[in-house]
Formats: sequence, structure tokens, C-alpha cells
Amino acid sequence: MNRKLTLLFILIWFGTSAAVLAEEGTSGDYLKNIGTKLGRGLLNVVTSPAEIPCTIGDEMGNHPSTGFFSGLGKGTVFMLRRILVGVTEIGTFMIPMERTIPPVCHEPV
Repeated sequence: MNRKLTLLFILIWFGTSAAVLAEEGTSGDYLKNIGTKLGRGLLNVVTSPAEIPCTIGDEMGNHPSTGFFSGLGKGTVFMLRRILVGVTEIGTFMIPMERTIPPVCHEPV
């Protein structure tokens, strides 16, 4: 009886551990994800000044008379936000995660 319970326990353990291990990513996936996050952070920092002309263009399309000044203000805030997100992604690249803001000059996803 004891032998049968032990065998049953081992079979259940192997059956459940295989499913858990199948869900786990490989080291190649991890390295790809941290590389993606590091590159995304660098791209956010480098392309952050492009937020200003993109936002000015969007705002001038909506409000031609006041769009330049509101676009300049919003674009500056968006640029600072993109720099902050980029620096944070560079500093924490070893913890992979999804994109938090859309690429420059794109609508939110």
C-alpha cells in the first residue's frame, strides 16, 4: 500500500511539474526580452525631442490659431515623460516587461 501511494505521488508530481516547466520561458527568451527593453529605453531617450514637433502638428490640426503654443507645452511634457520612461527602462532592463508608452508620433495602442 505504501509503495503504491509513493508511486502515485511520484506520477502526480511529474505530471504537474512538466506542465509548470512548459510555461516557463527559456534563457534565450529572457535575454531577448531584456535586450528589447534596453533598446526600447535607449530609443525613447534618443527620440524624445521628436515629441514636440509631432504634438505641435497634431494640435495645429485641431486648433490652428492656438495649436502651436498648446502643442509646444504638451510636446515638452510628453518629451520629459518619454525621457523618464526611457531612463527607467534602461535602469531596470534586467526585469523584462511590456511597452508602457507608444512609439513617437503614433497614436496610443
